[in-house]
Amino acid sequence: MFAKQTDDELLKRAEKLQQEAMGIIDKLGIFSILKKISEPSIIGSAENGLMVWPDIDIHAYMKELDLDKVLDLLKEFALLPTIQKVQFSNFRELRRDHLKSKMRFPRGYYVGLRSVQPSGEWKVDIWFGEKGTPINDYDVLNLSSITKEQRAAILRIKKAWLDEKGGYKDGVISIDIYKAVLEHGIIDENNFKDYIKSNNESPH
Repeated sequence: MFAKQTDDELLKRAEKLQQEAMGIIDKLGIFSILKKISEPSIIGSAENGLMVWPDIDIHAYMKELDLDKVLDLLKEFALLPTIQKVQFSNFRELRRDHLKSKMRFPRGYYVGLRSVQPSGEWKVDIWFGEKGTPINDYDVLNLSSITKEQRAAILRIKKAWLDEKGGYKDGVISIDIYKAVLEHGIIDENNFKDYIKSNNESPH
């Protein structure tokens, strides 16, 4: 179980995580590697100060998706200091949409890094997609103008749904929480629980 935190504590923690995230990306030179084949951008919680755990999301846009070029970067990532693990997954040609845990993944190439820092293990998720085509809803969801109250609500819900192994419980992803707060006015964990239940019961 995670200890209960006040809104101010959650906001300060999110700011601290964001600062550390930017420092890790800069110190490791991850963008320098990605820019060899793509136009990278930090997105989601790390970009917008909405972090509750050490996880960085990056979208890397290529003129044309090229598997060989992506695979060529894996050795470079593996040789970076503090990188303990490099993982590749093909979610473009090899889909498993019949699995609930996989069907919401973007249609692209995924590279996952694990960086061992003094503060603990950091997760870096890199999704490669084609320029001009949204990789997922992060590319179309506007998080730049959220209020302090909305920010606090997002952090409260994220903290409540955080799984001890990382990620969120019940198949929830960050975008679900952002949409609930920004588009449906959800402000607390109980309302979010009802919102998720309603969405799951709705026909698709």
